[in-house]
Amino acid sequence: VALAGNVVGLDSAVPVVWQNRLFSFYGDTLGAGSINLSGSGAEIDLQQPGVPGSRLPLRFFTDENGFARRIVPLPESGFVWIEAVVPVTADLDGDKEVLAARYVVHKTLEEAIETGYAVFDEKLGIFTPVKRVASSRHHKSARATPVEYNKVSGYCLQPWERVARNLTAFTTPEKYEYYSCLEEVNPASATVEACLINDRRYMVERDAGGRPVLKWRQATLPYDASVQRQLLRAGQIKEDEVWLSLIELGSGRRLADFTGSISYNRFRERWILIAQGHTGEIWYSEADTFTGPWLYARKIVEHDTYNFYNPVHHPWFDSKDGRVIYFEGTYTAFFTAKERKSPRTDYNQVMYRLHLDNEELVLPVPVYRVRHGVNGYRLLTGDLVDRASRWSDVEKVEFFAFAAGYGKAWLKAVYDHSASGDAEPELHFASTGGEAAVFYVIDELADAADAGLARMIMPELLETKFGMVLRADNALLTFDPDIKPDFTVNNLQ
Repeated sequence: VALAGNVVGLDSAVPVVWQNRLFSFYGDTLGAGSINLSGSGAEIDLQQPGVPGSRLPLRFFTDENGFARRIVPLPESGFVWIEAVVPVTADLDGDKEVLAARYVVHKTLEEAIETGYAVFDEKLGIFTPVKRVASSRHHKSARATPVEYNKVSGYCLQPWERVARNLTAFTTPEKYEYYSCLEEVNPASATVEACLINDRRYMVERDAGGRPVLKWRQATLPYDASVQRQLLRAGQIKEDEVWLSLIELGSGRRLADFTGSISYNRFRERWILIAQGHTGEIWYSEADTFTGPWLYARKIVEHDTYNFYNPVHHPWFDSKDGRVIYFEGTYTAFFTAKERKSPRTDYNQVMYRLHLDNEELVLPVPVYRVRHGVNGYRLLTGDLVDRASRWSDVEKVEFFAFAAGYGKAWLKAVYDHSASGDAEPELHFASTGGEAAVFYVIDELADAADAGLARMIMPELLETKFGMVLRADNALLTFDPDIKPDFTVNNLQ
C-alpha cells in the first residue's frame, strides 16, 4: 500500500479551514528510514467518501524525494513545532486573507530558543517566517477558536490568550491579551509580595474581598498551571485560588495541568472542552462561557498504559446539529513504560467519534447567585442569566445542579415562587402551574434502580441544598460572557 507522503508517523495535528479547504499541519514527522523535525503539512481531500469516518485522505506537501516536506524550513537545526495556524487579514483594512502560523523552536525537549511567526506560501507549500523572536517559552499546543469580543474579530488560543484577527496583531507578542490576575511591576518599586517569574516581577491583583481578579490584560502571563505552581510555592496564592482544576465526576480525581480544545457546540448550546487528562486519558467538560466556570468533567477515553495527547476537536465535521463530534490526538508509547508498541498506529494520529446525546455526558451546570433589588438575590442557571442579560449581577457560583430533567426519575425540578419584591428566592418542588423550573437536583429518595447516572457521581462531591447538588468548591470559578463564537470562520461550504 502506497504511503501518503511516505509518512509512517505524525505528531500533534493542527487542522485549519482556509479558503474553503481543510488543511492539517503536524509536528515531528516520521518516514520509512527518515525523520522530519520541522513539521509537515497536508490538504485533506473532502471529496473522498467516508470522511471523517475512515482514514483521512491526506495529500502532503512533498519534497523531491516524495517525502513530506519540512513545513517551516529554518536553516538552523532543532525541533520546529507549530502551535497554531489561523486565517488572518493581511492588513488592517482586511483586503486580503493569509494563512499564518506561530511556532516554537526547541533545541532539546527541555530547552526552547525561539518563538516565530510565518505566512503560508501556497506555491512553495511552506511557511515563510516573517518574525523570529528569541524566547525560552516552551511549545504548547494552542488550538485557535474564532471568536468576537468587544467588537473585535479574533482568536482565543490556549493557554488562555486572545488576539485580533489580523497579521499585524498575530505576529506582535505585545498585542496579545492573557487571561490573568498578574500585573507586571517595575523591579525598582517591587515589594516583597512581588513574585519573580521568567526574570520579571508580578503582583496578584485582588478585589475588595481579597480574591484574585482574573481578566484579559496585556503585558502579563497567562494564569496557567505552571504559573500557579510558582505562585503557590512563593506563597502568593492559596490552594483555593487555583484556577482550572477539573474534577472527574466518577472518581473525584482532579486535573489542573492540561492541554485541550475548546469550541462552542450548537447542540449543547455551551462551550465544550476536550482535555488531555492523565497519561492516555481524555476528559470532557462544558461551561457557560469560554473562560468557564470549568469544573466538572467526565473521562471519555482511556488507553492501557499508552499515551494520547494534544487532542483537537474538528468542529467542521460536527454532525446532527452538533450531537456528534470528532476529535483526534497523538497515540504513542513515548513517555510511558509500554514495551510493546501498536503496529502501524504507534506515534500517529487517532480520531474518535463522540455522541454528546449519550446520557453519561449529562453534566451538572453552575447555579449562580444573582443580585436582586437592593439586598436580595435569585438562584439562576447560566441559560436564565443569559436570557435576562444579568451577567453583571452575578455574585458567585452557589453550587452545581442540572439544567433539565432529561426524563430521569432521580432528577427533581425546583421552582421559584418568589414575588418580584421578595429579597430571597422561595424555592419549592411543586409548580404553581405553567412556570419553568429554575434547576433540577438529585432526589435523595429516588429508587436506586432509577438512579442510573447518579450512581456515577462520587458521593463526596455532593451536598444537600434543596435536594442533592454538587459543590462549587473553587473560589476562582470565572466567566466571561463577552466572548462569543464566530461561526463565519472555519466553515466548509
